[in-house]
Amino acid sequence: MPNWCNTMYKLTGEADEVRSLYDRMKRLEDMKSSLLPNGFGTTWLGNLVSDMGRNYEDVSCRGSWDSLRLEEEVLSFTTESAWYRCTDVEDIIKEVYPSIYIAFCCEEPGMAIYEKNDDNFFPEDYIVDIEDDDTTYCDEADALEILSDFFGIDFKDMDEAMILVSENNEQDDGRIWVNRYELIE
Repeated sequence: MPNWCNTMYKLTGEADEVRSLYDRMKRLEDMKSSLLPNGFGTTWLGNLVSDMGRNYEDVSCRGSWDSLRLEEEVLSFTTESAWYRCTDVEDIIKEVYPSIYIAFCCEEPGMAIYEKNDDNFFPEDYIVDIEDDDTTYCDEADALEILSDFFGIDFKDMDEAMILVSENNEQDDGRIWVNRYELIE
C-alpha cells in the first residue's frame, strides 16, 4: 500500500492553453464513466495522459485530481498520488501546452516530503499540526507564535522551538508536528 502524496497545483500561461487544459480536465471529470478502466474513476491521471495522446502505461500516473477550478486565468487543482507527485504527467502537460507554468506544493508525510517550487502561489513555509487541531500552513513568524502559545515560551527562532518540539515528541509520542517546505527548482 502506498503512502499518499497530496499536491496543490496552480497553472498559468497563455489564456487559450490554460483554458484548453481546464476544458479537457473538466470534460473528463464530468464523464459518466471513465475513459479507461482504473481504480480512481474519471479523474484518474491516466485518463488525462491518454486524452493528451500519450500511452498511460509509459508514464507514472498513479493518482487522481480533485478541486478543479479556473479563476482569473489560473488553473488550480489538487492531486492525490502514490509516493510522490506525478512528474511524468507534469512533463506531458508542458509538452502539450508549452506556455504553461506549473507551480506546485506537495506533501507526503510518510516519507517526510514537503516541497514547493513557487513562493508567490505558495508563500507558506511551515506546516504546524498540534494534537487533533486542524493543520496550519503559515510563515515562520506565525509558526513561532503557534509554538510559543503551545509551550508557553517566547521562542527567538525556529531552531530553538524545534528543539522543544523534538523533546516533546520523544516524551509524548508526537503530539505536535512541524514541517518546513523545501523550495526546489
